[in-house]
Amino acid sequence: MPKTRKKMLHILKTPADDQQRNIMSTLSLGYNCLQFPLFEVDGEDPDYEELIDLIFAFDEVHTWW
Repeated sequence: MPKTRKKMLHILKTPADDQQRNIMSTLSLGYNCLQFPLFEVDGEDPDYEELIDLIFAFDEVHTWW
């Protein structure tokens, strides 16, 4: 039976800079990852109810400034 990859959630307070993207990329090796922005994207505010569900669904959660 194939081993399931762990899931990592990155919560971004602001758009990531180059250094943050490099660190996130390194931390994410071997994981299925998702980035969740806490800032407006394409005119839409974040869905905080979805965020709560994601936090409980993922194995690891990292927050970024």
